[in-house]
Amino acid sequence: MNQDVLTLSQSLAKLLINGKQSLSVAESCTGGWLSKTLTDLPGSSAWFSGSVVSYSNKAKQNILNVSDKALVENGAVSALVAEGMAEGVMQAFESSFSISITGIAGPGGGTKSKLVGLVFFGVKRKGLAAYSIQKNFSGSRDEIRLQAVEEALRILLVEVTQ
Repeated sequence: MNQDVLTLSQSLAKLLINGKQSLSVAESCTGGWLSKTLTDLPGSSAWFSGSVVSYSNKAKQNILNVSDKALVENGAVSALVAEGMAEGVMQAFESSFSISITGIAGPGGGTKSKLVGLVFFGVKRKGLAAYSIQKNFSGSRDEIRLQAVEEALRILLVEVTQ
């Protein structure tokens, strides 16, 4: 495991354990990489509630209850869909926090309005509205995916300490 990812994951785990809180994850473009990273830590079952790899729109709709309208009007890679994914995974696992990742890791799939490297994160804290963060990464498919995993961990660290 990348040392930065390991350090970020361990810090997050410590905060969640100390706060007696839990986390759930919904991933699309990262394909479960964040979930694997988190569950590589011994004892993660104490704070990691579960995850969904919702690569297809059908999975986003059927498992995470993302609205058809959000997908049709905004596309799978959008703020609204990321927020819906975060809400859906939190509801499914009844966690304290959730994060979702949807983006275009490449090498293909980008458009003029949504370039390869565009990633949206949906963030949700129990009792509060979900919000999204948009980032643009560069590099190969794996480099973009790794950057998205690292960013998700950074976002969660900020969210859990607030």
